[in-house]
Amino acid sequence: MEPISPNIDVQEKISFVSTGLVLRSFTFSLAVFLIVHAISLGVWRLFVDSRLAVWKYSPQPFGMYLFWGILVLVFIGFNFNMAGFSALKQPVRGCVATVLTFALAFLLPATLVYGYGALDSAFSAVGGTGYGAVGLIVLIGFYGFGILATGMAGWPWSDSGLSPVLSGFAQLVSGCCLTGLGYFLLIYPSISTASAPHAILLPLPVAIGWFYSVIVAWLTTFLIFDNWPWSMLRRKSHMALAALVGNFLLGTALYGVHLALLRWVLIPPDAIEKIGEMFPSWPAQLGVWIAFWLIFWANVAGNWPNRFGMGTNRVIRAASCWSLGLISFVVYTRWFSAAVLHEAEIVPGFGGDPLTWVDLLNYVMLIYVVYFQFYGLSRK
Repeated sequence: MEPISPNIDVQEKISFVSTGLVLRSFTFSLAVFLIVHAISLGVWRLFVDSRLAVWKYSPQPFGMYLFWGILVLVFIGFNFNMAGFSALKQPVRGCVATVLTFALAFLLPATLVYGYGALDSAFSAVGGTGYGAVGLIVLIGFYGFGILATGMAGWPWSDSGLSPVLSGFAQLVSGCCLTGLGYFLLIYPSISTASAPHAILLPLPVAIGWFYSVIVAWLTTFLIFDNWPWSMLRRKSHMALAALVGNFLLGTALYGVHLALLRWVLIPPDAIEKIGEMFPSWPAQLGVWIAFWLIFWANVAGNWPNRFGMGTNRVIRAASCWSLGLISFVVYTRWFSAAVLHEAEIVPGFGGDPLTWVDLLNYVMLIYVVYFQFYGLSRK
């Protein structure tokens, strides 16, 4: 499968020009993996590392700007299908798109924190409380904007005859509605500082862990399963609505499975006790590793395998991504986070914050794949 496309009906329109070093499939995937990790580690050393950072902005506001960078990339790369950049050649195209993404990733959340935050203290920069509140918008928005461009194939705007730019704006408005609804139902009641209490639909840790499981379900069905089972529906509107709602059902099942894995296999009992009431959010910490491999598998590794029957292909892909996700989680929490990234341990031999590091990996990977189109490398 080509890089995540805003419309599964027009994926063939996205092409990559063979430039630079030509590598066989496995070597190509390994090279991209190493490039993404090297760049991410460089960024980490500059801004995040508790021992070695040149400019330390972690955990906030680095996390907030990072998350919004991912959301802006969804806007430009998926909802707008890189409209306005196609006339530029690489690497100029990638550089211009990246600079614009960085600018918007700073401008949009800063407007909320330093502007709207003066009206609502939940979003205020005073004491840093607003950084997390604004960053959590991306948790909902990644699905709210992303599902429109992928599993829903841009419906209903892709069938309206609108130009790519107008269709992108229409998706942007729709994504704002979905994101706003989800945020004010799931997140805002738990962080609001208003004198009148809000009814809390789900405790915040549960909302974070459960919703990230929904994101994993969406990425799995679209990337690894080729939008199955929703693609079985013939009418585009039915497929789009089934994808929008169905991922919540699958995500709920995944949330239960991930909680059980974390409690009984992946996290030591003393660490669970130390994590305490935040434990229900940890499916997000596991889910982000699985999401990394889902995105990598479909966009870098060529969605291997493709030689067997469709059902067999999908089972092998899913098993590969989940296995790598679980292994990565264990290696990260028990060694890499403390030894390489210098993150704090929760208990001796276990710790770290996977969401920040892996989202940085995802951000760098998507910039290289979507904006730069693997510039400098080609798959043989």
